[in-house]
Amino acid sequence: MSEATSSIFEESKHVVVLRRLRLIKPEHRAQAFRRVFIAVALAWLPLALLSTMQSLTSGHRELLHAFFVDIAVHARYVLAVPILILSEYIILPRLDLTARHFLVSKIIDASDRERFDDAVASTRRLSLGIWPSAGMTLLVYAFVIIIAFTIHAGLLPAWHYAADATHLSLAGWWHLLISLPLLLGLLLSWVWRVGVWTRFLHQVSRMNLHLISSHPDKAAGLQFVAFSPRMFMSLALTIGIITAGTFANEVFHLGLNPLDHPAVPIATTIVVVAIFISPPLVFGRSLLMTWRRGVFEYGALASRLGTQFEDKWLGPESKVDQESLEKPDFSSTTDLYSVTANVYAMRPVLFDPRAAISLALVTLLPFAPIWLSVIPAKVILSQLLKLVI
Repeated sequence: MSEATSSIFEESKHVVVLRRLRLIKPEHRAQAFRRVFIAVALAWLPLALLSTMQSLTSGHRELLHAFFVDIAVHARYVLAVPILILSEYIILPRLDLTARHFLVSKIIDASDRERFDDAVASTRRLSLGIWPSAGMTLLVYAFVIIIAFTIHAGLLPAWHYAADATHLSLAGWWHLLISLPLLLGLLLSWVWRVGVWTRFLHQVSRMNLHLISSHPDKAAGLQFVAFSPRMFMSLALTIGIITAGTFANEVFHLGLNPLDHPAVPIATTIVVVAIFISPPLVFGRSLLMTWRRGVFEYGALASRLGTQFEDKWLGPESKVDQESLEKPDFSSTTDLYSVTANVYAMRPVLFDPRAAISLALVTLLPFAPIWLSVIPAKVILSQLLKLVI
């Protein structure tokens, strides 16, 4: 394997051993958790310390209370940020393994090997390049500036402001200049990586691929790509945590009834599933052409064999006994029809319903404590029964 195909995404050299309950190699766990500790120490700890200091010096204990009951800030910087960092050690190596499987499975034609290596190299440059990083940094701080100048002061938590509520507190400034850009930067980097991954798959889909319409996976040998959205479950969980944190503030502090506002979790789930299910869909054109070709070729072959079979065994003078049933004509016809059935059952769209359901459930998971805390268990069970029955 060439050097270009050895690694596609940033930090993909941290190859993950995909064992049960062992997502990160032991030798990389220390580095991963060290990065998590540093990120939390930068994003959350100063907010807690500065809010405490401001509350003690001003005598307004309600400011400290406002910080510690702000569910959104804890969800973002104690849960979401660590998961986004750990996802690099879980998702990126799996994406590399998926990309390499195009070569391992011989789907890439030898004539397109150079194009494939070029696609890998360009993907790696886009992932590691200084210009994408610089562009994302500028975009993040531009977004923060827009928030600072456009958002209504009443929408910000009380701990963002000093005791006189006329200007931002130190905690508020730290949140706008350090904590929020860190979170947005991590989110935007993953959005960028998903886009780069989609671009890579699109480039591969335009190559001369060895797709087999009779493949037992009923996806011409590309079912491994349809499974790839499952890799992004940790990101789906992160987005659910961030959204649920803000939603929880409205439920517990503003008295919002979650039953009256189901659009928030539903819309979040739909968007998340759509984002992560979309990349494999770029193979739709190639799969449709493979399916059409297979239907004509295998259909014609099955018809010819069927005609010969019927002429031989269903004629007026044909005799079928126990000895006849043991002849290879029957088994070979059955085998061909079984292969042809795979062709007709082939799906021209790389969509895995189980992956979509998994992403949806993981996205909704952070909302479960909110519903359970305000909705009686009897009501939840009755609603579930209505969905099932």
